[in-house]
Amino acid sequence: MGKYFGIKIMLSILLISAFGIAGFWFFRNELTFTAVFFLLIALILLVELYRYINKPFQEVHKTISSMFHEDFSLQSPSPQKNELFSDLTGLYAQQKQNYFERQSVKIIYDNILNSISTGILILRKTTIGEWEIFMMNRTFANILQIPVYASWRIFRKNVPEFAQKLEEINFSEIQQSIEISVHNQENQTYSLKTSTIKTYNFDYFIVALDSVQSIVEKKEKQAWHDLMKVISHEMMNTLTPINSLVNSLQYFGEQNEWNADDKKDFKISLETIQKKTVHMLEFVDNYRQLSNLPQPKMSETDLVTVVRSCIEVMKPLLDKNEISLHFDAQKEEILLDIDPMLTERVVINLLTNSIYAVQDNEVKKEISIKIYRQNPRFFIEIKDNGTGIEKEIRDKVFIPFFTTRKQGAGIGLTLSKNIMEAQNGHLTFKSKAGETVFLMSFQS
Repeated sequence: MGKYFGIKIMLSILLISAFGIAGFWFFRNELTFTAVFFLLIALILLVELYRYINKPFQEVHKTISSMFHEDFSLQSPSPQKNELFSDLTGLYAQQKQNYFERQSVKIIYDNILNSISTGILILRKTTIGEWEIFMMNRTFANILQIPVYASWRIFRKNVPEFAQKLEEINFSEIQQSIEISVHNQENQTYSLKTSTIKTYNFDYFIVALDSVQSIVEKKEKQAWHDLMKVISHEMMNTLTPINSLVNSLQYFGEQNEWNADDKKDFKISLETIQKKTVHMLEFVDNYRQLSNLPQPKMSETDLVTVVRSCIEVMKPLLDKNEISLHFDAQKEEILLDIDPMLTERVVINLLTNSIYAVQDNEVKKEISIKIYRQNPRFFIEIKDNGTGIEKEIRDKVFIPFFTTRKQGAGIGLTLSKNIMEAQNGHLTFKSKAGETVFLMSFQS
């Protein structure tokens, strides 16, 4: 403990020995008071020596204890005392820094977990084999309408039905929908996904929970919001110029005499109002088509025949735009229960979009159609080598009245998606630069 530590101890022992020997010598020569005085000094020196030796060990013990319990409120030992304390101070500073870095990371992770819209519950198995709550984010608590519990025992007591579900699956990995009642309310459907992680010391069980009803409500609200924006935009584009033209017509009405230019302007204003009115009527009619989708008339129909019929209908337009179309069917005949007229409408709409996508291509214009089966569903794949759908608008392609075409109504893809869903099918797409693929999915 430093080069002077041993010297000080040796000098202290020599002094204690000298005073002790002198005390005994005085005691043997019957100089009692002098002997007691020397022995008392020897005792005081001995106590001081003990304190001198014990003090650094106490500081070492306190420092190690604070690091063990991660209590870094203790002032770090002075590194100037000796080599031991210099090393200990360095270790203490390093442990303190590591601790606060871990706390910072934990705060960041907690904030991330508390900001996501999925409920997260993390359980940890103790050394005696019991589960404890390691972490629960606020979203999880809000979904189940409970406080953020820190005790698994209290959680089981207050949310018994959910806890029982986890125990029924034996805390294993699953992904499924569950129906449970919370606080004696009506059953609600939740999307449940669980996973397990094993570390060196502990087993962790992670639960991800989403309220299906909340997800649907959010999507419905967003869809309604997007629809209202489009409708408001269309109405403003139509009514604003009409309002301006009506003001002009009022001006003409106040004139006693009209010249040739006034008559010409009056006629142009009436024609413009008529065009805008026709546009609004078309818009309303398109909205009516979306809201009054006819009930599908399901019958056993050959899907291959339907697609071939669509290709024949679109052939003049394909030839006019010099577009090469390749058709491939897994079988010559594929019989499914579908509405042939509505299905043909979807295929023609998708082919029209593909033609529009490739018509300005400088390279060869190509569209391919494939019909194939992937158990348990059949698919019609329509692929083109156009520019692709831009990332910024991919989440808007199925929104009613959204279009990037000058003459487009913006209802084709929305109507197509609704038709497919009415037949218990799906319409999806994927796109990248130079390629777009639409997939019509049918139940077999």
